[in-house]
Amino acid sequence: MASYIRTILGKLFGKSEYRTLIMGLDAAGKTSILYRLKLNEHVMTIPTIGFNVETLTFNKASVTMWDVGGRDKIRPLWRHYFQNTQGLIFVIDSHDVERLENARDDIWRVLGEDELREIPLLIYFNKTDLPNGLKQKYAIKEMKLNEIKNRNWHLQPCSAYTGDGVHEGLDWLIRAMKSPLSSQSTISTTANNVSQAENQSLQWLSQVDNETNEEFADKFVKHDLSSETFDHRTLVRIIWCYLKIFGRKETIKSVFDNLNFYLKNVNETLIYFWIQIVHYACEATKNPTNDFSGFLLMNPQILNEIDLPLTYYKKDTLFSNQAKTAVVLPDIKPLPSIIPSSNSTNNKIKTQSLREFDDDDELLKEFESCTLTCWSHKIHLHITWLYLTRDGRRIGVNKIFDNMKIFFQSNQISPMIKFHFTLTYFWIQMVDLAIAQNSKDLNFKEFIEKNPHLLNENLFLDYYKKKTILDNPTAQEQMVLPDIKPLPTLVTSNNKK
Repeated sequence: MASYIRTILGKLFGKSEYRTLIMGLDAAGKTSILYRLKLNEHVMTIPTIGFNVETLTFNKASVTMWDVGGRDKIRPLWRHYFQNTQGLIFVIDSHDVERLENARDDIWRVLGEDELREIPLLIYFNKTDLPNGLKQKYAIKEMKLNEIKNRNWHLQPCSAYTGDGVHEGLDWLIRAMKSPLSSQSTISTTANNVSQAENQSLQWLSQVDNETNEEFADKFVKHDLSSETFDHRTLVRIIWCYLKIFGRKETIKSVFDNLNFYLKNVNETLIYFWIQIVHYACEATKNPTNDFSGFLLMNPQILNEIDLPLTYYKKDTLFSNQAKTAVVLPDIKPLPSIIPSSNSTNNKIKTQSLREFDDDDELLKEFESCTLTCWSHKIHLHITWLYLTRDGRRIGVNKIFDNMKIFFQSNQISPMIKFHFTLTYFWIQMVDLAIAQNSKDLNFKEFIEKNPHLLNENLFLDYYKKKTILDNPTAQEQMVLPDIKPLPTLVTSNNKK
């Protein structure tokens, strides 16, 4: 089984002179450092779900770098990516004082892995361009770096934003990987104390799929799959196949139309969660083999059927009666946003479902004709902004409410997208306030750049208790006043229509 995984990994990444693994807490700057090294520029990044993999040439050396997402729930599966790693990179946020202890625990846990014994360790001390960060001496003491034995290590102050120190750190690592100490690294082939959950995940990773994607999708809708063997992996594969073949709209429709044939007591919130997560993973991570096995190996956390959803939802919320019959919003953290992919230009449905609208008239036309094939919080803001800037508040508000109701009643994107009176009014108020406080010559992209707080989908929870606005049917049908603090006062503007 392990040899099968190694074979797939070899297929994924091929041979390179050096293999390095980039680790660290979420938001430390791992991906930003990777693309600073790859592109020599600062790249705005999103949280990494699985792995970002890039090969770069530096100082006449070819280095394949695996950027691992933050502290993953399926840590036991990481060992399959340790194989043949020749250099470790650990990134520390020099301003994340509160989680320095967590970073210390993570780095020492990694250093204890047999597969990574004695290989050199580069520690990027990131975000030094910002003022009032931790002192290096303090970080070394708190991380107990001086206690590292039988391994070359180096702490490199750097800034992924400016590029300072980033290339110097990689230069040290390449030289260290050439040293005799690093070449003495041994690889453990033992597999003791493998947990039941890991065994299950390994079986799913190594499972061979005989049907093509199209054959598998066809069997699903014809109810030819076995309900007795329909498990979490089968669900993920169905979602993955449909996304690749038909796009998001048809995936949502088909999954919800047919899933009850295979599963009893379907939890609509949980199913929608997996559609969102699989879709996000398809767009956010590479899959060089373009098959389902490669997708799973790049996103092993998706095999974690229980723990991953519970990083977004409280258990009582996710398994409530309400969550079983209608999609409930996460109450721990928002679901990751879907991003456009440069590799999806050949898939018309997928491209349209992920595109941003540069043409305001086109967006309004599709919205008002109910032919819009995608929906997101940002599109909601864009439409609200268009009506308010073009028609003014008095006329614009009426158009927003009337057209939102019509669209949500007839939309074919998802049956879970429904009109919510109080939330609609909340975003009208917040967008109109921002319009009044900014120049009237801004386009929507410039408007959002100047008001990034509007992209926080849970902004309303600063004003409303969750039970008041989300768990209250009255709030969906009519206006309910905030019960935490009043909505901000609208600033009037002489230029307002």
